[in-house]
Amino acid sequence: SYAVLSRELDFRKQAQVNVGSAILSALVALAGAMSGLGVWTLIVAPLTGFVARALGMMTMARAWMWPSFDFRGAKALADYGGVVMAGQVFWFLQTQADIIIAGRMLPAHQLGLYTTSLFLAQIFVNKVVPPLNEVAFSAYARMQDDPAALAEGFLTKVRAIMLLAMPFCLGLAVAAEPAIQVMLGDKWLPAAPVVRLLALAMPFMTLHVLFAPATNAVGRPGIATRSAVLGAVVMPLAFYLGVRWGGAEGIAAAWLLGYPIVTFVTAAWAMPVLGLTVPRLIQALLPAALAGGAMALVVTLADHLLGHWPPLPHLVALAAAGGATYGLWLWVFSRERLTEAWALVRKR
Repeated sequence: SYAVLSRELDFRKQAQVNVGSAILSALVALAGAMSGLGVWTLIVAPLTGFVARALGMMTMARAWMWPSFDFRGAKALADYGGVVMAGQVFWFLQTQADIIIAGRMLPAHQLGLYTTSLFLAQIFVNKVVPPLNEVAFSAYARMQDDPAALAEGFLTKVRAIMLLAMPFCLGLAVAAEPAIQVMLGDKWLPAAPVVRLLALAMPFMTLHVLFAPATNAVGRPGIATRSAVLGAVVMPLAFYLGVRWGGAEGIAAAWLLGYPIVTFVTAAWAMPVLGLTVPRLIQALLPAALAGGAMALVVTLADHLLGHWPPLPHLVALAAAGGATYGLWLWVFSRERLTEAWALVRKR
């Protein structure tokens, strides 16, 4: 039923069911904890959420059917799914290698600095991009027989997401210290250099994860799997060398050195399939990158001028200066990006 709603691009109903089941699960967890259910609360609450979600999705999709164990005609699905599953395995190795290596080789204090810094730096790519990718996959699948529409749809997504990613990532990089002071407190200030390096690497990761939904949707999951295999080789090696060279900062620097390689190779594999050329992709990325660079320069200068301000006013002032610079740059040099973003917001 979830797949049926995705094929129909009906994400509103999915969202309604997800929110409703989450609220019900939270209420059951609260009731169980207050009534003395103890550790069984941790079983009953999520089980309630899963059952409510399943029933809700079936109701919304009107997909009432019994499971079938007739596997005729399933080979194509199994072949496609097997390639996707292999890619997910290697993606897991790629994304968890840093934690495994850091967990074995870093002291507890530096490990805490690294994992907390990684959480902050990946907020955008982990929380904002995945739901957009999920919607994009269904849209790309609808467009797979129209190469021109597919290419333009992908570039539109790249322009919109990178327009948001650049100010977040570069802003966090140049305002790492006041951001950490406000969010975590002074005791986490040693994490600032680690956050700064990781934040600079996140635009590359953000662009990288945009390719897989598009290539998977046009029936070429092998590209994402090859990319995951490449990442599962390049990134662990970079993490291992980085942690031996510079501890937590070294493993953060490995992100900044390794991810551009993985992203550029993935782009080279994916662009011919999506009908893209290097100039068109650069044209989609350049306005946000230039505006982000100008913003980073202004925020860096403002940070030096406001160095003695209390953390919260300091961060607010930097955010205001950065936002104004970013918006003004786009308004002067790339006004069409703002027009496109406004049209997307208005669903036009």
